[in-house]
Amino acid sequence: MTADEAYGQEWKFRRLLEELGVGYVVAMPKSQQVKSLAGFWRIDRPGARGWQFLRRRRQGSAVYDGASARLPAISFFDGDTPAHHRWVLARRSLHNPHEIAC
Repeated sequence: MTADEAYGQEWKFRRLLEELGVGYVVAMPKSQQVKSLAGFWRIDRPGARGWQFLRRRRQGSAVYDGASARLPAISFFDGDTPAHHRWVLARRSLHNPHEIAC
């Protein structure tokens, strides 16, 4: 399942997909908060929270860097033994480094 950020920001929608066993990729607003052991952080400000460089790629005349980070399990939803993992994928424009899509 793929969806834009209108659906991606809705945790109840994402949770329903997980309960149904449907894999998904959804856009997230840059202001989306993610909970980790160290507290909350915004996905457009990853810092050194386990982000891994993916590869540089070109789309038309634009050049982008890609990165990914595995999100922590949510004990309320996942219990003691999560059956799956959540990831954040990000794309940053090299021409405008503040242009980040997640």
